Amino acid sequence: MTQPTNADPGKRAADQAKAYDSVFAPRELRLDDGTVIEVPPHPNLRMLDDDALAAWDELWFELESYDHHEITLPERTVTDADGTEMTLPAETKQGGLKVPYRRTDPDTGKTALLNPPYEVRVAQIALGDDYATLRAGTVGGKRGAARHVWALWNAQGFDLTERQAADPKSVDRADGLEAVAPADRQ
Repeated sequence: MTQPTNADPGKRAADQAKAYDSVFAPRELRLDDGTVIEVPPHPNLRMLDDDALAAWDELWFELESYDHHEITLPERTVTDADGTEMTLPAETKQGGLKVPYRRTDPDTGKTALLNPPYEVRVAQIALGDDYATLRAGTVGGKRGAARHVWALWNAQGFDLTERQAADPKSVDRADGLEAVAPADRQ
């Protein structure tokens, strides 16, 4: 049976990035024994194969139940665009996840850390079966670990930032383009 052309869009995007030597292309992680592991772009870019993408979404769904900081906003007076003042009541909002990620059981009060840690889980999701190969090998004489994958992702992020800074079309450039001229018709 022929597979539809839209099957596994993350893998297709990664293959296309690799073919064009894009900053979004998978990076190679070479182990000391010569084994090469292909590391996809960080999962935030959603360029993973279908199974890994599902695991990534599942991890974030799981993290919703983990402990968050609470942000307390005091009563405050604000002014709207018309100059009308109004008083907003004090409120408590959910903030970011507590790091290291942990979950407190509401019944027992017992807290447990995310295990394995977040960085390891992300590397496991991204590499799939190759994660075991990484852990069994060495990189620079040290046991292969999630840190080696994250180092590649950090370098890739730096390359992306440099590319954006060099792109004349980027609005984040210091010498960015001027605003579009107004229409010449009424």
